[in-house]
Amino acid sequence: MNPKEVRDLFPVLKSRAYMFSGGIAPNTTRTLEAIEDFNNKLTNDPGELYRTAREDFDIVRRLFADLIGADEDEIAITDSTGAGSNLAIDLIDPTPGSNVVFDASAYPSAAFPWMLPGRDHVERRFVSYRDRVVHLEDIAAAMDDNTIAVSVSHVSQETGFRYDLSELAKLTHKYGAVLCVDAMQSAGALCIDVHDEDIDFLATGAMKWLMGSAGVGFFYAARRHLDRMPPHAGGPGAVRDKRPWGEREFMPLPGADRLHIGMPNLLGLAATRPGLEILHELGMETVEAHVLDLSGYCISQLRERGLTVVTPFEEKDRAGIVSIQMKSDEDALNADEFLTSQGVDAYHAEGILRVDPHVFNNRDDIDRFLKGLDEYLKL
Repeated sequence: MNPKEVRDLFPVLKSRAYMFSGGIAPNTTRTLEAIEDFNNKLTNDPGELYRTAREDFDIVRRLFADLIGADEDEIAITDSTGAGSNLAIDLIDPTPGSNVVFDASAYPSAAFPWMLPGRDHVERRFVSYRDRVVHLEDIAAAMDDNTIAVSVSHVSQETGFRYDLSELAKLTHKYGAVLCVDAMQSAGALCIDVHDEDIDFLATGAMKWLMGSAGVGFFYAARRHLDRMPPHAGGPGAVRDKRPWGEREFMPLPGADRLHIGMPNLLGLAATRPGLEILHELGMETVEAHVLDLSGYCISQLRERGLTVVTPFEEKDRAGIVSIQMKSDEDALNADEFLTSQGVDAYHAEGILRVDPHVFNNRDDIDRFLKGLDEYLKL
């Protein structure tokens, strides 16, 4: 497939310039068919649906694993990015006197669990932006021999800045710490290889750039971290049940299966599979190149208008998010509402106006956004 063929799969694009992939993915025609097929099975043959549930589960897990360069048994399917972030924290030993380093865009699900009982003694160190990016030397300055983890958003939801994960992993491991990555704004938009980049933990959700469903998430743990006992009790899909006469013995399965605690969101998996398949049919190199072309074009056009773009222009430092600093929170809100009325879907927060072009968008969508913004600024 190519981006133009993918575009034809999205009904919303017939009437709107939808550029809010950093929030929620619109349905494709394939997704609608998958949901209809699921509901038909659940209505007319639920037993067969139950019997084949593991097959769909394995297919979705394998598709995601291939997408990020992981082995299938290093992936657990969760219900959200936050669930994966919490699993990562559960698998890290909070030794006395230890500290964790975060960046300025740390999401609550990455930072807040460190404040809960049992880990609230761990010092939390936050590294600020400088020149709208987080510099590795600033992260290094915050680390010491007591640092047990570095936790970052691969791509900032605020500024659109992205890390070089390979370099960050080298720095993190130099201090004997582990690297935890929130990939909610990068998985499905950028090429990721967790093995080559030597990432310890990665969490993301399906509902954004992966073009899947809310209620489905993915958690990657490098194999070296999967020999620990799971932090929560598992269901029958997570354990071996040995049944000698008169007693029972439960043993956690090897790999990430031991982290599963119950039946997954079957409807969500059905709605997530088509998006992953589309990304595979395109190839992530094609997806990344297209996303970077659109975000670069958008930034250059905004700069020509004299607007303050907080997203870095260099390709290596950005992904699909493009953020513009507006005059105020109210100004960003008003601009977003005006664009919505013009058939352009964007996003605003804390004085930022943001657009998130994905592989199904094109330069015509960017131009429609720019035209709408120009009209708003004349009001």
